[in-house]
Amino acid sequence: MSDTFAGNMERATQYLERFKKNTTGHYINGEFTLGQGGREYENLTPTDNSVIGKVMAGSVADMDAACEAAENAFEAWTNLPGAERKKLLHKFADRLVERADEIALVESMDCGQPIRFMKQAALRGAANFRFFADKAPEAQNGLALHQDEHTNFTIRNAIGPVGIITPWNTPFMLSTWKIAPALASGCTVVHKPAELTPLSAYILAEIADEVLPKGVWNMVNGFGEDAG
Repeated sequence: MSDTFAGNMERATQYLERFKKNTTGHYINGEFTLGQGGREYENLTPTDNSVIGKVMAGSVADMDAACEAAENAFEAWTNLPGAERKKLLHKFADRLVERADEIALVESMDCGQPIRFMKQAALRGAANFRFFADKAPEAQNGLALHQDEHTNFTIRNAIGPVGIITPWNTPFMLSTWKIAPALASGCTVVHKPAELTPLSAYILAEIADEVLPKGVWNMVNGFGEDAG
């Protein structure tokens, strides 16, 4: 990241170029797709209300497909040993660190957060993944509390596919804070980012595509009345 505003704006423009050229779609069952029957809308930067790209608004069919993918991937993911999930989530965190500058600058332009804040938030997202990754081995282990007359057992089971809706104000960091514990506990996810700030969610999906099994992470853009 540059020490000057001009330098950061130049790099931000470079990172945003691909979003201006290509419509931002969804990530469903291990594939990037424009979906089924959705409509396209313009994504504006709050810095000056200029268009920084176009986004596909997901349909009910898109959300259904994402939920089905998460359901189908759940059994294999939840039965994966916690130690293996830990390794994958740490690998995810490594990718976040590698792309921290890109995430910070894209997020700043997409939601209007100051660059100095986003620089730290990008790294905090990686820290979130590492924190919950280290908890993954505990997610499947029961706990026995022995007393003289009886024994209490607690058993941890993943609840199933999880729907995660994130807001527009700090979308990247809050996405990592919600998605990482779900994955660590053995749940699969369907992520619905805010329609106003879709770009960092797309970057997260790209990293998921590199690191995680198909169907474990799904992401559908769009508006609440159709996509949740």
